[in-house]
Amino acid sequence: MRANDASIDHSTFGVTTKVLAGICHKCGICPFAARKPNSAFDRVMRWHRTWCPAWNAHTKVYGEKPLA
Repeated sequence: MRANDASIDHSTFGVTTKVLAGICHKCGICPFAARKPNSAFDRVMRWHRTWCPAWNAHTKVYGEKPLA
């Protein structure tokens, strides 16, 4: 799903989901880690994304976050 997709009704997301998605959208830690591929920090951040509530909310609201 993409934010500019006309078929997405953003009113279906709760306030908590919107807030967490906004935090993740402005966060630069994952893109910073992705600029150093195969580093320990990048591996930790890839693992962290599997359970991060902000990342999951961002994926629901905006689609997958571009890291490059």
